[in-house]
Amino acid sequence: MKTTVIILGGGRGTRLGLAFPKQFAPLQNRPLFDYSVEKFITLKVDRIIAVLINGYHNYYQPHPAIFKIAPAGQTRQESVLSGLRSCPQETDLVIIHDSARPFFPMKAVAKGLESLKKDDYDGLALAIPATDSLVKVEGQEIISFPERGKIYFTQTPQLFQFDKIRSAYEKLKGQSFTDDLSLAKTAGLRCGLLPGSQMNFKITSEFDWYLARQLLESGRWPLC
Repeated sequence: MKTTVIILGGGRGTRLGLAFPKQFAPLQNRPLFDYSVEKFITLKVDRIIAVLINGYHNYYQPHPAIFKIAPAGQTRQESVLSGLRSCPQETDLVIIHDSARPFFPMKAVAKGLESLKKDDYDGLALAIPATDSLVKVEGQEIISFPERGKIYFTQTPQLFQFDKIRSAYEKLKGQSFTDDLSLAKTAGLRCGLLPGSQMNFKITSEFDWYLARQLLESGRWPLC
């Protein structure tokens, strides 16, 4: 079965305070975007599609392993749909990933691909269990305390049967979802979770950037 990866690089990363989009910022002399590309090369996927902002060439020379560049949309959902529409026709499975998460656990992704090949699920996402107490509020008033044991925080990569997630995206375009798995579940797809990692954090702040440098210096990449 043919697997295509969509790596999203359409954001501006303004919260990090950089003069250019964070996905192209050098992290130990390598663009942040390329860390994800190289990990998917290690996983031996068939094609990698990069969804990039207009004018990306002013900041970034695409990695030679990238099969195609797709234009980013105004929202994450538009960018994902652009990537899905750019996938080769022979694609069977698709992985959707945020380029700001360079430290995802590859073994979990490989396990997820095998599960999709067996048709156990239509979609899977990496996730970690909540460890803090949770509070639901309205304004400043506490409404309830959700049961922590039933709450997980989803991450990317998220993996899908290609035809099913593309159909779901086309059907629900224009609606708002927090991630691909929530859209898939709304469309009626069979969804499940894979073991994520605390190290699979999304780089959004200066502190995250500091942690990323520390992980690289520790030699944990690309195994973490």
